[in-house]
Amino acid sequence: MNGHEFTPARQKAPDTQPALSGGPPQPPPKPPKLTARGLLEPGEPGKRILVPDYIEVRELAGLLGLKPFKVVAEMMEWRIFKHADDLVDFSLAARIGNEHGFAVERLF
Repeated sequence: MNGHEFTPARQKAPDTQPALSGGPPQPPPKPPKLTARGLLEPGEPGKRILVPDYIEVRELAGLLGLKPFKVVAEMMEWRIFKHADDLVDFSLAARIGNEHGFAVERLF
């Protein structure tokens, strides 16, 4: 051996994990799906809206945080044909609100 050769130092081999414990950690389990009753808990003030006897589709959509065309499209699926400027009664507004997880209360 002359003075110009280089021999790297031996490195320790990395410890390996068993096949079952390898990889990234698993995400936590998903919570159970909420039923309609679970969405309407009294402690959720953000999920409650007050609606008069008659309300414009556009205004209802705003209360629900939706675009008016989404509410119109949903009513069309139910074979109810309304425009965004049309009025709907409380029972229809409550049905739409309930479909989106809101507790709809009549405004007196």
